[in-house]
Amino acid sequence: MFGPTSTSHLDRLLIAAGDAAVTFAAGLAAAWIRFPAQLLPQTLDELARHPGLVAWGLASVLGLATTFDLYRPTSWRSTDQLLVRVLALAITLPAAIALGVYLVPPWRFGRGLLVLTVIFTIVGIGLSRLVWIKTAARRPAPTAVLIGNGPIVSELRAALAACLIPPFRITLHLPSLPAREGSQAQLKGVEDADMIIVAEPGDTQTFDHLAELNFSGKTVVDAPAAYAALSGRIPIRQVDARWFIATGDFSSLATTPFRHIQRLLDVVGACVFLTLGLPLFLVSSLAVLLTTGRPVLYRQVRLGRFRRPFVLHKLRTMRSDAEPNGPQFASPNDDRVSPVGRLLRRWRIDEMPQLWNVLKGEMSLVGPRPERPQVATELERLIRFYAFRYSVRPGLTGWAQVNHTYCTWPEDHAVKLEYDLFFLRHYGPRLYGLILLRTLGALVFTPGR
Repeated sequence: MFGPTSTSHLDRLLIAAGDAAVTFAAGLAAAWIRFPAQLLPQTLDELARHPGLVAWGLASVLGLATTFDLYRPTSWRSTDQLLVRVLALAITLPAAIALGVYLVPPWRFGRGLLVLTVIFTIVGIGLSRLVWIKTAARRPAPTAVLIGNGPIVSELRAALAACLIPPFRITLHLPSLPAREGSQAQLKGVEDADMIIVAEPGDTQTFDHLAELNFSGKTVVDAPAAYAALSGRIPIRQVDARWFIATGDFSSLATTPFRHIQRLLDVVGACVFLTLGLPLFLVSSLAVLLTTGRPVLYRQVRLGRFRRPFVLHKLRTMRSDAEPNGPQFASPNDDRVSPVGRLLRRWRIDEMPQLWNVLKGEMSLVGPRPERPQVATELERLIRFYAFRYSVRPGLTGWAQVNHTYCTWPEDHAVKLEYDLFFLRHYGPRLYGLILLRTLGALVFTPGR
């Protein structure tokens, strides 16, 4: 991710700091309304006696706001979609606060005070996002010159147009970089722009000129990288094998120490989820047994890291004779899915047994979804670079799962691969944690399969 093509870290920190301030101010306002005679020092003293509750409240607001993607303005496609995400926060935040208050007796506050605080927080967060949109719309976006043509140009423009707050604007599109003795107007346009996006670099002389611009303080990026920063996808039809080497971002996959940290996080997370989800798993298993009979668990061979096969476990959601002619993709409203199975798929409960695969080290909590050998072989034949996704353990959830909805044959698998490659490029703790948080948001906004 880089400068003008994505929401800056400073912007995200400012929005998060604004949410923290809104939450704190909401608590003070609620205290003044609930206890009008109480002075500010007394209110602050009361909050100081409950630091755990204050920390829990702030963590709930920031964590759930991240879950529902409220810190990434480039993902807000419209004001309506933004307000829906705020509504999701309004539904889940009271539950999170109530959970903390009732599990930790010393945190207990008056219900009226907590209700007012939550209401003021949600209203404040919603209004702050609307103000942010209005402010950002007036703020001049960084300018960009686009060099070259090809399909990536239209895709880049489409991704840019889909942003409610575009992170940059294309002010000049040239078929090639103008020579130093060329059009003065074009040269001035290039020199005045904040960044240069290169779709087709051209000859060696053009490369030399671009390198000079890059080292003179001008931001020079290739169009696929700009598109990836906008969309969270690597455009596989617009890059070749050399691009994966030239970026240098994929070379750390084999050596990064995060692989070992991820394994520890996977084991701890799987143990926690198995413990908390055991009652739900038992009830779901009984429902499958009573409605469709045995077997309750469905076992299927999938491909793991470095294409090693393993047996994946799921709760059975289809009839036992669902695939008489071999592997077959499920379709929307598939009549092979039982009514109970449809509910389990709706909330991904059928995938809970895969936590055992995580404990065994065959899968991770986060990574590309594992595919069946027969299907994977065909996808490798049809989709270039598909085999690259085997470089990490497959996951229970992943970047493709939280960004892409239903998958059919084979076009959507190419889109999923683009998301998976983006995950590989930015593989690390930040994206790992973000995916886990946004999985809940994906269940709310793009549930089921």
